[in-house]
Amino acid sequence: MSQNISTLSRSELTPDEQFIYNAFLIASRKAKNKPFRLRTDFSKISDEVYITLKKLNSFFQNYKNIQYNDFFWAPYEVYSKEEYFDLDFYKTRKAMIAYTQYMHKRETQDPDSDSCIEESKNAIKNIYYHCVQHASTLSKYKQANFPVPACLIHLKSHVINFYVLHGLDVEKSIKSVEPELLDFYKKDFYDMYYKTRTKFTTSQRLKNVIREGLKIIEKKLLTFENSKP
Repeated sequence: MSQNISTLSRSELTPDEQFIYNAFLIASRKAKNKPFRLRTDFSKISDEVYITLKKLNSFFQNYKNIQYNDFFWAPYEVYSKEEYFDLDFYKTRKAMIAYTQYMHKRETQDPDSDSCIEESKNAIKNIYYHCVQHASTLSKYKQANFPVPACLIHLKSHVINFYVLHGLDVEKSIKSVEPELLDFYKKDFYDMYYKTRTKFTTSQRLKNVIREGLKIIEKKLLTFENSKP
């Protein structure tokens, strides 16, 4: 493989592309339980790496719902932590398959696991920040909007998860949406919906964490609403 240094790379590698490289670096080092240091000097990257970063940046621009860290970590969870997945791997269909499988696994994980509870807490914070930004209440957030409720858009982009969706108690709004549209926003939507609903209702910890969290932000948002002149 050529190791020529691109003259463009010295001045035209964007902050996003640098961030992409470091997300890749973190995942590859984390898989081997090795320490890492973020790269700050990109003046000596090869042409191949430069071109791949440009392509990956374009990919992420087209799929804004995909988080860098999730995408680069996925193959290590799905395939093997013993392997090394170079930057070129992430341009392949196999990388996308790994990401899809990894996110499906996360969405159906044990609801009472520490990781799921932490993700759900973060999702509730995301709802709160969204409502504050849009001067909305939790009640308005849950209402059906054309063509779909905001919570479904957030589900697609992994701002919230299925467990928080159940905690929101928005089944009526969801059933007002055409099934084909639901599957567009989330493949096999109802299969995932009912599978996670059973886990949610039988959980020992998660359902209480989510319900209490939603009550807290609902109270705060109503306070903001009532304080408006």
